[in-house]
Amino acid sequence: MATFKKSMLIEPIDNVAVLVEPIEAGEKTMAGDIELTANEFIKEGHKIAKVDIKKGEEIIKYGVHIGVATADIKTGDWVHEHNVYDDFEEINRDQRAFYRSMAPTDMDYSVPCLYKPEELNLPETIMGYKRADGTFGIRNQVVVISLVQCSNNAAQRIATKCDVPATFVDAACGEFPDRFARTFQGFVSAATHPNTYGAVLLSLGCQQTNPEDVVKAIEATGRPVVNISMQADGGATKAIEDGIKAVEAMKAEAAKQERVPCPTSGLIICGYNGGSDWTSGLSANPVVGDVIDMHHVIGGTDVEICGRGAYPTDAASYEVGMRLMEIGDFFNEDCTIRGGKGLSQVNPTPGNKAGGLTTMTEKNLGSFKTHGHRRMLGILDCGQLPPGPGSWGINQAQGANDAYACTSLAMGGAHICLFTTGRGNPIGNACMTTIKVTGNPRTATALSDMIDYSAKPMLYGEKTLHESALELYDLMIRVANGEPTKAELLGDYSWTTPHGTSYNGDY
Repeated sequence: MATFKKSMLIEPIDNVAVLVEPIEAGEKTMAGDIELTANEFIKEGHKIAKVDIKKGEEIIKYGVHIGVATADIKTGDWVHEHNVYDDFEEINRDQRAFYRSMAPTDMDYSVPCLYKPEELNLPETIMGYKRADGTFGIRNQVVVISLVQCSNNAAQRIATKCDVPATFVDAACGEFPDRFARTFQGFVSAATHPNTYGAVLLSLGCQQTNPEDVVKAIEATGRPVVNISMQADGGATKAIEDGIKAVEAMKAEAAKQERVPCPTSGLIICGYNGGSDWTSGLSANPVVGDVIDMHHVIGGTDVEICGRGAYPTDAASYEVGMRLMEIGDFFNEDCTIRGGKGLSQVNPTPGNKAGGLTTMTEKNLGSFKTHGHRRMLGILDCGQLPPGPGSWGINQAQGANDAYACTSLAMGGAHICLFTTGRGNPIGNACMTTIKVTGNPRTATALSDMIDYSAKPMLYGEKTLHESALELYDLMIRVANGEPTKAELLGDYSWTTPHGTSYNGDY
């Protein structure tokens, strides 16, 4: 009797299936109700042809066109970049033209609601720290903030000695206005983040930033702040000593504050996908998306990066849909100017491709599942806070790698980031608490010091999507109540303020 290797046919109309286990030439797998025999060795996570695909025909996954065959592909063949052309740029252009041709009333912009509150029985409160400006945090951190590259080392030494997060900059002196405005906002956002109790500012003394301007913005939210200058304080050694004293004194004051009940609906959360592989779009990302759907049912808020733009199908109004298109147009044109072709020239990354992702469309389809079924109510600039519950996009059209993106989300006030990763990533954040989710069983086991939740049971059909999402939501609540995450245990407190955009349009 033949032994069948596991594979997944995502949609019945797909002409490729995804191998859940590696398969050797001559071994068999079932793609839905179709028996396939592999013609060659294919790694897990990679695609196997369900039918013959002629040169020039579409490759279909998730029920969607993800690329074009560059050669005749036989049933059972490995389908990857050696025989697939990534036509993301052309498809993206055509889709944008299609949506621009539609009238404002041609689409349904209503926000779907998948659940009823009584179906979920989610907790109404978490235990947080009240802030003077009316917000609340789930951590009560003291943050050391370096205001110029010249003070980074001293800030690091203070933070290491006191075991607190620190934020650093690669310039903050001699910057042009648009970039400096964003740098300044990064200082203020870190110091006034909901999870920040107070901040110790450290500078050289002759930098572009006026520390008093930063102090004024911080004090407006009721946060304590101490400003130290190496030039005014008598040198680096003295500044470090004074910084340590200031941090320890502030930590002692923070320790006196007790957690109090705060509404769970007040949690601002976000989903983000970094270091993705074949498991991400099939397990971890949908689980995060379902958590976000649940959070919306109780009146919660989420923020997400939309620096690459999107389509009106992601928007709750025609106006927001058009702004998403404008952001995407700017990003695509910028990519073309910089690289000659567009985003697909450098994406998917080598790690994505090694994990089985072939084209930008395929990667996007999996990544978008972290968003759930929400529609964006509006677009925020980096550093703006959401004005109310619902889903809000953050326009960050430059600097979209993991560190930049996570900092943008933190600057949007997110308490918690549900960070999915197939390949594994240890990154945390100086202010926003990061929960790492993977669907890759190997990553969950081998990189257990970096992973908080494994969606492997959902990938293998041992648990439903909803069951996994309820587990992850429960973990999120425990983390909100103080349970440390793996990134916190590792002491990974990244903070990379994204550069200001040079775009002068109205978004």
